[in-house]
Amino acid sequence: MSNLTDRRTAMLVLLILFLDLVGFTLIFPLVPEMLDFYMTGARAPGSIDAWLLPLSQAARDLLPADRQDDTTMIILLGGILASLYSVLQFATSPYWGKLSDRIGRRPVLLITSLGLAVSYALWFLSSSFTLFIISRVVGGLMSGNMSVASAAMADTTTPEGRTRAMGMVGAAFGLGFVIGPVIGGLTSLIDLSAGRAHSLLHPFSLAALTAFGLALLSAGCNILWLRETLTAERGHQHQWTTNPLGTVRRNLRDPDFIRVVVINLAYVVTFSAWEFTFSFFYKIDFGLAPEYIGLVFLYVGVVLVLGQGGLVRVLTRKMCSRSIALIGLLVMPLPLYLFAYTAPSVSLSLLALFPVAIGASLVNPALTGLASLSAPPDRQGLALGVMRSAGSLGRAVGPLLGAYLYWMLGIASAYLILAGILLALFLFSFTLSGRAESAPVTQGSAS
Repeated sequence: MSNLTDRRTAMLVLLILFLDLVGFTLIFPLVPEMLDFYMTGARAPGSIDAWLLPLSQAARDLLPADRQDDTTMIILLGGILASLYSVLQFATSPYWGKLSDRIGRRPVLLITSLGLAVSYALWFLSSSFTLFIISRVVGGLMSGNMSVASAAMADTTTPEGRTRAMGMVGAAFGLGFVIGPVIGGLTSLIDLSAGRAHSLLHPFSLAALTAFGLALLSAGCNILWLRETLTAERGHQHQWTTNPLGTVRRNLRDPDFIRVVVINLAYVVTFSAWEFTFSFFYKIDFGLAPEYIGLVFLYVGVVLVLGQGGLVRVLTRKMCSRSIALIGLLVMPLPLYLFAYTAPSVSLSLLALFPVAIGASLVNPALTGLASLSAPPDRQGLALGVMRSAGSLGRAVGPLLGAYLYWMLGIASAYLILAGILLALFLFSFTLSGRAESAPVTQGSAS
């Protein structure tokens, strides 16, 4: 950071990002139970979700006879929902990023935080699956805050300190994954709809109410204390376009940047395919309830925070961003595959999860740092928006891929394929020239 003001602003951006991420991740351990609740409700006489039943049956008919149970349908439904949210995030992230390049980071962060609050308010009243889908659509459209927050962090750093700054963003992500699922799991213990037979409330309304409050708190921090990070010399008026691919071609033609985006896309597809099966694996094969699944997320999140907040800082003193990404991609495949054989031992599963989380803690900030270094100063919002958008596309494809591999091939074969993809990405990453090769990032330059 260049001065005390920049450091304070960066800390506030990280706080806003953290609050939004906690609200976003509250739902993670609840998904299997929620979908079971909505599937049961769709069968009730006069349910507005009755449209779900013929679609569910049509999907069952496409599956082998031994995989047409309700559990399988819940997995597939979860994959579709996750994909819907991420497709919308993919479509809108470049627009939010480019808009922040034009009007500033602060107003865009405020708009997205308030939009997320609206989506959580809808979820609070979503006693039907139809209303829940609407809430997820609104949330997906308003989920551009992550890319804009990354751009705001880039505004407050030098190029040499960019990877470290992205490591701090990654640490905020990790903290969100620590706190959010734990709170979400605990909220499942309190049913606000109990004793209210005809209420719009549902067993998961408390989680939605908590996320709503966090989104309002994030917006309040923005209004009261956040200063604009986009300075006049960084700002640039671009011709507005509704074609994101055309925008990328005109503004971000660097071959290294394109390769980083491709690697990021393939990595997120692979990781999110594995991550999507996470809650279902623990519910079905381990028999864990949502509150205990939340504790597993807590464990993974702690490892991510330690990796992104500590290990990345150590490695950036002597290594470039490309080398850090290579290390992360190398350590993940084997334990990811072995994770499939850990049930029903929770202890063994946690042991396998440790190196996977460590690897992920290195890959994410390293790739983001490489993307930022490959873009000019006045295209930071666009570049990081494209990276987040590629990640959103990966998260749209990943859950469907994970659901298909899990149930069609079995978990061991599924994780073997995913581990193989990670190894292929490790080899492909050697094609990156790496802007930081000539000058390893140091602690001093980062500060």
